[in-house]
Amino acid sequence: MFVKYLAFSGRVVGLNPVVEDDHLLSGEPCIYVLNHQSCIDVTGVGDIWPKRCSVVSKASLRFMGFLGIVMWLSKTISIDRSHHTDAISAMEKAAIEAKQDKVSVFIFPEGTRSDAGYLLPFKKGAFHMAIECQFPIQPIVIEPYAKFLDHKKKLFKSATYKVKVLPKIDTKGMNKSQVDQLLNETREKMVAAFEMMKGTISN
Repeated sequence: MFVKYLAFSGRVVGLNPVVEDDHLLSGEPCIYVLNHQSCIDVTGVGDIWPKRCSVVSKASLRFMGFLGIVMWLSKTISIDRSHHTDAISAMEKAAIEAKQDKVSVFIFPEGTRSDAGYLLPFKKGAFHMAIECQFPIQPIVIEPYAKFLDHKKKLFKSATYKVKVLPKIDTKGMNKSQVDQLLNETREKMVAAFEMMKGTISN
């Protein structure tokens, strides 16, 4: 509900995401992984946000006014990366609850946002969770915001941009020893899609 509201708010200020290949979306519980460029990322996936879904976010965002309230109401999984043991425990607990309740989870595997024009290295949490739950990975790539958002100059203009759904990656039968394999496969596919959308490689 609140994500839908944020998506609507994005359109009010001129953000018009166009979802490509949404027929590839898994109808089953899954771990959605997205590239992370800005706090506006969530407005791009509002139209495809499933009814039963949570999101993993850094704990410090809980104290950011309205956003913190939204996170609390939407049962966001808060991770404090400065306390490694606590972060692992939080992810393990989230995996158990997601599996029991059959709830999908949205995760930004880069762990932090980047407007550098490329994807940062992925952290392993999303892939541990996917294998623990035996949920498929559902990669989603948002095209670079460079054409309408400049963080350094604090410039923003209305724009239509692409949100691309990639084929899901099955985890059935995978175990913890295959976390790196799953991470690498997912990142390679997301990087290829991002570069294609950026126009740095040809079709």
